[in-house]
Formats: sequence, structure tokens, C-alpha cells
Amino acid sequence: MATDPVTSANLGEKVFEAAKSSFGKKFSSIKHFLKGESEKLAITLRMIIEASASGDISKAEAKILLNQQKVAATAVLTAAEGMTAAAVQAAINAALQAVKDFVNGKAGFRLL
Repeated sequence: MATDPVTSANLGEKVFEAAKSSFGKKFSSIKHFLKGESEKLAITLRMIIEASASGDISKAEAKILLNQQKVAATAVLTAAEGMTAAAVQAAINAALQAVKDFVNGKAGFRLL
């Protein structure tokens, strides 16, 4: 549900649901790609949170890792069914906005 809190367990689903609404009519043609990319993004966010908390990566490295995953997701979704880069970027931004407070709180710094 939209009112459920974001947790580590449902992070991918929150990302997926937030991005889904951005695609409108084109959603049905890219939903399988979006599901996979949402989970990859969630896995990356979880890894960043854990590595940041343990001191294995710096804030700068965390931001670089996040950016790399965003670029990868953009490439996959743009290629899927001829999506435009602007539409894909809007979906990724909506997805990250939906989990921003949770991720930033867990990371202990402003990642998103």
C-alpha cells in the first residue's frame, strides 16, 4: 500500500510503484524491465547504506555508486520499447523521491 512505511524489505517494491506511475500508458510494455531495474536500484541502495554504516565507503563513493546504478537503469529502460530518456529519468527520480527519507535516514547523510 502507498501508506505503508518504507523498509529494507520492501524498498524495491516502493521504487517500482513510484516509477510505475510515471510511465502511464507505456507501463505495460516495460513492466518486466522496470521490475528488474527497481530491484537492482534497491539492492544498490541497501549495499550503500550498509557499506556507509560500516565505514567501507565514503559519502562521495556512495554518491558515485548510486549515480552508476541510475545511469545503468536509465540505459536499460530507455532501450526498452523506445522510451525517451526524459520519461525514464522522470520515473527514476519519482522512484528515488519515494524512498528518499528512508534511505537518507539509514545512510546517515543526504544520499538522495
